[in-house]
Amino acid sequence: MKDKDPYKINLILRVAKLRYELGMSQIDIARQEHLSKSTVSRLIAQAQEMGMVKISIVEPKHAFVELENAMAEAFGLNRVTILPDVVGNRDVLRKDVCAALADDLSRDVQDGDIVGVAWGHTMSVLASVLPKRIGKKGIRIIQLNGGLSKALYDAGADQIVRALVNCFEGEGYLLPAPALVDTPDIAVSIERDSSVSRIIQMAEHCRTAIYSVGTIGHGTALYQMGYFSDEAYQAIEKKSVGDVCSHFVDAQGRIADPLLDARVVATPLSKIVAVPNKMVAAVGVDKAPAILAALRGGMVDKLYIDQPAAAEVMRMASGQK
Repeated sequence: MKDKDPYKINLILRVAKLRYELGMSQIDIARQEHLSKSTVSRLIAQAQEMGMVKISIVEPKHAFVELENAMAEAFGLNRVTILPDVVGNRDVLRKDVCAALADDLSRDVQDGDIVGVAWGHTMSVLASVLPKRIGKKGIRIIQLNGGLSKALYDAGADQIVRALVNCFEGEGYLLPAPALVDTPDIAVSIERDSSVSRIIQMAEHCRTAIYSVGTIGHGTALYQMGYFSDEAYQAIEKKSVGDVCSHFVDAQGRIADPLLDARVVATPLSKIVAVPNKMVAAVGVDKAPAILAALRGGMVDKLYIDQPAAAEVMRMASGQK
């Protein structure tokens, strides 16, 4: 707004406060302030344009208490937060689910913690909804799995780590390696490098891990990153239902292909399972098989999920058709 007139700015602020803090109607404001209704409407719009007014919608977190309790009991989880699919838009739903996880970080992360984080679309959304600052001391953020790509594909690993570092005002450590290499010997050599081995060793002391689960399909990040030929990926599709931190797992949450997993450059799945506070965000019915596998494999302590996906996981777990 170009108008810097203090009187005009004060009038805009006054009208905004009358509308949003006192709950007065535009007609009542117009009558009290001796303004036309159209002027009041315009002043309210200007208040929003100037950043005086910020409108947010707070989702009710406990709209699905029975389903949350059923999932927590069925899989031995510490917390389940289920969000409704209000508008039928996956991007909006993913943002809502990630915002719920972000809200819990202040109580779940303690001073001095090492926090491990994976990469992917869901984690990128999480990075965008983190609070500006969470007042904890001595937090270290580490990347759980390699994210360098063979193809022109940005996994966003550095962005995610950086966002968490800024949020906690902590230290960050990237895992400078691809997610998958050609042979197990190459993976061993890379993991012996000091910059990589340091991160994997830190993961042994990780108290919180934050990640999502990946599905199987040609649209997934690991395929798009150029690690697989069509033939090789078809072989994986027959064995696996998805991946957790680049580790492909079967329906029971076990490593689907040990020879393939030996080529993965990441924190070992056994060490991820051992992390005491595993916070997992997942959205979409298509992810239900991978979510169920992660639950069966002990890879989840706190689950943040949408209602349709949660219902599908429970249906699959019960063996219903």
